[in-house]
Amino acid sequence: MAGSSVSKIKLWMLVFSATAMSACGDAPAPQQAMLPSVIVNTAHTELITPKSEIVGRTQASEDVIIKSQIHGQLLKRTFVEGDDITAGDLLFEIDPSTYKAELAQQNAVLKQAVASRDVAVMNWERGRRLLPDGMISAQDMDELTSRKLTTAAGVVQAEAAVQAAELQLSYTKVYAPISGRISHSKVSTGDIITPQSEMASLVQLQPMWVSFQVAEKKLISAQQNFSKAVEKDVKITDIVMRLRLPNGTMFDEVGYIDFIGNRVDAATGTLPVRATFKNDDKLMLPGLFVTLVIESPITENALLIPQAAVQEDQQGRFVMVLNDQDEVQKRIVELGDRFGVEWRVLSGLEDGERIVVEGLQKIRPGMKVNPVEQEVVPFKEDEKS
Repeated sequence: MAGSSVSKIKLWMLVFSATAMSACGDAPAPQQAMLPSVIVNTAHTELITPKSEIVGRTQASEDVIIKSQIHGQLLKRTFVEGDDITAGDLLFEIDPSTYKAELAQQNAVLKQAVASRDVAVMNWERGRRLLPDGMISAQDMDELTSRKLTTAAGVVQAEAAVQAAELQLSYTKVYAPISGRISHSKVSTGDIITPQSEMASLVQLQPMWVSFQVAEKKLISAQQNFSKAVEKDVKITDIVMRLRLPNGTMFDEVGYIDFIGNRVDAATGTLPVRATFKNDDKLMLPGLFVTLVIESPITENALLIPQAAVQEDQQGRFVMVLNDQDEVQKRIVELGDRFGVEWRVLSGLEDGERIVVEGLQKIRPGMKVNPVEQEVVPFKEDEKS
């Protein structure tokens, strides 16, 4: 009985050993590590209208400071502060009494001068008739002539004094020199106004200017591009100027360049340029910071890549490129302007090269990956910004 138990134990151990050996012999080989999957896109060439953006400041096409030219007490202000004013509208009235009295006095002086002249002319005429008969001497005739000339000059002087008094009197009423929007009044009724006292300001809102500065580097590039445009019979006024307002919305009207400075500022290295916009709705006011979106009048081919593919380190901007073996390569690129969600490549890439746009955190140069093509959305002209 004991021998039977020992035999069973030996048999069980033999079966266990065989099973274990069989299991070890049939174990599958370790699987190869899976390649990381990344989303790739292709650098592609599109026909674009080059754009550039630059910050500018709005400026009134006319900006007038209303000042007094005489001394006197302010009697009346005739405008509503902040209103739109038409050229020739009455703005202020200064007490005219002093200037009316001065004008009356000068008119009286003029009448005296005219009377003296008339008497001198009559005496001269009488002397001229008597001289041939020897009734008066030549010396007496000379005195009559001198008197006539002197009194005539006195009339001219008195007339000038009257005109000056009339001019001073006219200054008691201050009129708008241009059409525009008036500021708040800087003087109040009853104030004593002195010459050159600032009373208000008036700005012309139509058209509106936008002044900006172009850096030296961009200036040279712009001149080179414009030279090419000239060959295609394109004028400077053909450059389309659009505005992005401070709230991010686009201004409805299109402007044009109407002034380019004649020298570069040595201190800032920039050239002053100005654009004009109609501003029919008077939406823009002077002093706003706006973004000018400048569109080239000619189209050209450009190599574009998604902005999502671009990274930056101490060496500059770079992208991850896949070679024919799906191996990752780091590529330094020089980029130009943005067009919608894409970036223009100036150097570092060629048309048709594959670049990684998603999964960048999982890869490094030299690594082999499993690329998945991203669906390409065609570039649309109206997406440029």
